[in-house]
Formats: sequence, C-alpha cells, structure tokens
Amino acid sequence: MWLLLVTILIMPFEMNPHLYLAPSLLGVIYDLTLIKILGMIGAAWALMKIISGSGGEPVFRSPQARLFAALLIGVLISATLNSSALWAIVKYLALVMFMPFVLTSVQTREDLRRVIQAAVLAMTIAVPYAMWQLTRWTGRLGVGLYETNYFAANLVLIIPLAFALAASERTAGKRLLWAASGLLLIVAVLMTSSRGGYLGLLVAGLVYAYRRWGPVAAGAALIVLLLAALPMEVGQRAVATVATDRPPPPGVEESTRAHKALFWGGLRMVADAPIFGVGPQRFRDYSRRYSGLGVDYIAHNTYLELAAEAGVPVLVLFLLLVATAVGTLGRAARLNYADEDRALGVWADGLRTGLIGFAVAGLFISAQYEKPFWLMIFLSIVVGRLATRQAAALANGP
Repeated sequence: MWLLLVTILIMPFEMNPHLYLAPSLLGVIYDLTLIKILGMIGAAWALMKIISGSGGEPVFRSPQARLFAALLIGVLISATLNSSALWAIVKYLALVMFMPFVLTSVQTREDLRRVIQAAVLAMTIAVPYAMWQLTRWTGRLGVGLYETNYFAANLVLIIPLAFALAASERTAGKRLLWAASGLLLIVAVLMTSSRGGYLGLLVAGLVYAYRRWGPVAAGAALIVLLLAALPMEVGQRAVATVATDRPPPPGVEESTRAHKALFWGGLRMVADAPIFGVGPQRFRDYSRRYSGLGVDYIAHNTYLELAAEAGVPVLVLFLLLVATAVGTLGRAARLNYADEDRALGVWADGLRTGLIGFAVAGLFISAQYEKPFWLMIFLSIVVGRLATRQAAALANGP
C-alpha cells in the first residue's frame, strides 16, 4: 500500500526535472521517470501476489477490467495495421501494469480511504507549488508544473473527493481541513483560466450539489461558480468564446480557431479510417493535412483523438468503460449502509462526480493517458467490490 501512496503523491509532479531519470529504458520506455519505476515495481509486486493467491479477487472479474482489456486489444490491432511504432502503445501498456497494482493494493475500506486522502493531498500540495512556479514562469497557473488545461482537468477530478472526505469525517476539525482543501482546489481551477476545466467544474459542482442537497443547492452552486469566474481571466475567456462583439483576451481567438479546425479535421480523419483509425499517437502526423493548420497538433479532444487514432469501436469501448465506472459508483452511492460504512457511499459519490467533471473537461484536452483518471477508473472496481460485500452483509442480516 505504501508504494501506491507514494506513487499517487508524486503524480502531479511527474514532469518535474528532478524526477526525470533517463531519456529511455532499453529503448522501449521513453522519458523514464521515478513514477514509471515505481509503477513497474508495483506491477511486479502485484503479479507475485496474484500468483501466490493473495492478490484478492481476480483482476478481470469486473466489467470495467474486461472493457479495458477489449480497449487495449483494439489499440494493439490499430497499431499493428497502421505500423505504429512500439513507443506509441507503451502508454497503454503501462496502464496494464497499473491496474493490478491498484486492485491488489486497495482491498479494504481503510485502504480506499488512504488512497483517496493521498490523491486529495497530492493535488492540494501541488497548488501552492504551482503558484510559486508563477513567480518563475510567465503564464497561467500550472505552467512549470504541468500543462495548464491538463492540470485543471485533474483538479476537477479530485475536487469532489475533498468534499466527500469532509462529509465523511466525524470531527469538525478534519471536516474543516478537507473542505478548505476542496475550496483551494476550486480557486486553483479558476486561476488556470482553462475553459474546459471550468466547464468541467461547473458540471461537477452541479452534479455534486444536486446529489447531496437537491436542486436549490445545485442552483446556488452554479450561481456562485459563475459569479466567482466573471471577474477573473477564465470568465473573460469563457465569455469571449461565445460573444463576438468584444475583443477577446490574448490567445483566445487563435486557440478557438485551432480547436475548430482540429475538430472538423479530426472528423474527416475519422471518416477516412472509421474502423481501425490512423494509428495510436499519429493524429499529430496527419493534423496538418486534415485541419489546414500550419502546425502539427494533437486533437485536444479525448474522444475525437481516440476515434481518429484507434477507430470508432475503440471510442465506443472507452465510453462504455467510463459509463460503467460511473454507473458502478452511482449504485454504490445509493446503497443503504450501516453507520460505520456510510463513508463508502459518500466516497463513491465523490469519485463518480469527479469522473463526470473530468469527462466534460476531456472534450478540450487529449486526456486518455492521464494517470489520475485511470486511478479513479480502477478505484471504481474496488468500490464495486466493497459495495457488493456490504450489500451481501446487509441481506444476510446480523
């Protein structure tokens, strides 16, 4: 468990040059970092546990795991048919190691609590570090730590978990600390000035407030988030996206134009190769031809990039995977729990809300490789297992 917790704690800092170890490992794993080393050690440990029979439930028993395996097979077929380089699928193969690492490490409700706390703590620590980086680099919050739009999307993923921890704590001091962490992460999303991250935050805020307190609270959350953003750069960027009668902030017009060109170009790419795509990591290679832009770009849209690179069937599998994870978490959140287990339902609701917000932000970034996202997908398997055990215990009675 401690190895997984360390891995989670350094996730936001993966791009830090001090954690960069080598250009490659044996010419297969490029940009070798500390987190990749920890992942490989964790995967080896999980494999030994599974072989010895002490790894818990079978890895591929859950529908999420089976959908993930099918998605990976689709990616490998696309890579083979399009002669993609080996490095193009290494990121997907790394996730194969990450899944058993998570599932073998997190088997109890206490394990789950520690992992969720580590995820929230990691992003909370990352925010003041990102603010300090603004004193060294010019740009929006996240520069010098991460790409700002990706940083915002990962913040959206974690914010509901901070409030879920606050809601599940029994002491006022701990509730206040986790709630303060959630508020700090919300401010950080606004400071990134990421339109996609802000939209994901709006959706996540509406969903979480509605689920916890009803429609009035959801409306209040919407109004607060809108009013908080309006005087900030993110509000100006968002307004400039839909209003053409006022001069936009610097870079917004160019960004919007590029996104539109990439969107329509990506659709044409999908139309030309709908089943197997153009090959993993090859959207950039074809982007100029299809978008008409003078620079090679990734799609800046998770779903479009998956469909263009690996084919529509892989996109369908990815959407089914996310929907299954959200559905599993939703069912877990609605179960009736004994008082001592009620926190599981609260955490499930936080995980579900974060995934929904991240999925919305994924319309504006290519987020299919983000480790925090996959951590939450794999944790949905753990929550499903724990909720099933709880439901069986309640059904059997005392």
